[in-house]
Amino acid sequence: MTNDYIADIYKTLNILCVEDDPDVLETYKSLFSLIFKEVYFAKNGKEGFECFNKHQIDIILTDYMMPEWTGLDLARAVRKVDASIPIVMVTALESIEMLREAIDLQITSFLKKPFTSSSLFRVFSVAVKSVIVDRCILKEQHEKISYSHYQENLSFNKEKTIIQNDVEKDKRLLHFLCNVFYKPKDILSGDSYSIRKISTNEYLVFVVDGMGKGIAASLTAMLCSAFVNYFVTTHIKQNNNRFSLRTLLEELLHFIQPTLAEYEVISATFLYFNNTKDTLQYAIFSMPPPLYILNNAPTTVHKIKSNNPPLNAYADDFMINEQRLCDIHKMLIYSDGLNECNLSEANELYTLYIKEDFTKADDMQEFHTLFLQKCDKQEDDITYIFLKEVQKDRS
Repeated sequence: MTNDYIADIYKTLNILCVEDDPDVLETYKSLFSLIFKEVYFAKNGKEGFECFNKHQIDIILTDYMMPEWTGLDLARAVRKVDASIPIVMVTALESIEMLREAIDLQITSFLKKPFTSSSLFRVFSVAVKSVIVDRCILKEQHEKISYSHYQENLSFNKEKTIIQNDVEKDKRLLHFLCNVFYKPKDILSGDSYSIRKISTNEYLVFVVDGMGKGIAASLTAMLCSAFVNYFVTTHIKQNNNRFSLRTLLEELLHFIQPTLAEYEVISATFLYFNNTKDTLQYAIFSMPPPLYILNNAPTTVHKIKSNNPPLNAYADDFMINEQRLCDIHKMLIYSDGLNECNLSEANELYTLYIKEDFTKADDMQEFHTLFLQKCDKQEDDITYIFLKEVQKDRS
């Protein structure tokens, strides 16, 4: 580290000089005013600490013996606020007890009275190098954090690219108004979903929850979502727009199983809306049951219960069931981040109230308001899809 480089560093630093002798303060002023960026002065330790709190200080030069607060009193107060700022102590004493306490307070350097300007700057060179090291460490940490945020934003943007919602613009899924709430707890989400239009009268709704946290769960969820989108976009075109939920599931298993760890499982909901046949086919793999209300019973909530265990590396079969579509007035499809959210004011889960709020809510916004009244802290990824019938004429 060259002398020129250190001299340049001096010009970026602010120094606080704490000294009760006016003549010494004048000496400091004449020595430092052209070297440091800013020079601050205080006549005792207490005044020095007030100045330290008021200004951005990089180095402290303090006498030991002063009225009100000594240099050690000042150092003691400063160390409660800043553990690393260089403190240079000027003293004529050589007390063992004073030295021990000074070492405990991590005094950077000592300057023995009387001192010369050369000895003063020799001591300062040590203090300045300490500041440089701290700045380099902080810069490196800042760069790492910035890079981490950059990578997280890239990952989240990639997640949003993988997710495909064919009703995002007009909010219409057959005769339903369709709204989606998707909010990962962290950048890397274990939840994903897709809403794909297969034809004018056919839609696929898919929600996946990669069990676990972090990168592994997120990668698994995104792989599943990407494959579903690939199947809908490519496979159907190759088969004259004929869609088969069974074929999708068979090919998804074939694709995803080699990537799964032995212990890894995937929860997922597949709902295939076929308006032509008036059927809703479903395969639910250990996910919370979608809720629905029928036109002829507006206060009764029904559940589409899971009909399969979670997907895993060894699954070789699955169930697909169906029910009538035309009778459904509204539906709520969701991952467990919603129903397993803890209530704000009680040791209970939102699952106790989800049916009640779903019954009351006329749309997603109203449902979400009711949810937030009970749960104000997000504890997991939350994904839910709210379907509400808007017309009965489906010709």
